[in-house]
Amino acid sequence: MSHRDAVVVPETAVPDGETAAATCPYCDRPFRRERLRDLHVGDAHDELRDGEITAYEAAVEAEAEDLFVYHLKVAGALGVVFTALFLLAVVGFSL
Repeated sequence: MSHRDAVVVPETAVPDGETAAATCPYCDRPFRRERLRDLHVGDAHDELRDGEITAYEAAVEAEAEDLFVYHLKVAGALGVVFTALFLLAVVGFSL
């Protein structure tokens, strides 16, 4: 399955009173962030220009980095919870 076969539904709702940060040059879809537009253009449209390919690749890399940081935070939080439960169990069973 290639990245073009995946269904990508980025957040496109722009709240009332707020202007879109970016708009798709092909389908005029509004986006709250430029990175979301770059991901949309790379995934949903064919025959991209060089600048759009570069922006898409940068957006994919940035998303991967954000996801890695998120996973680190989740792993850290689970470690803290596990440690707290372990310490509570040790204290509880030692009484």
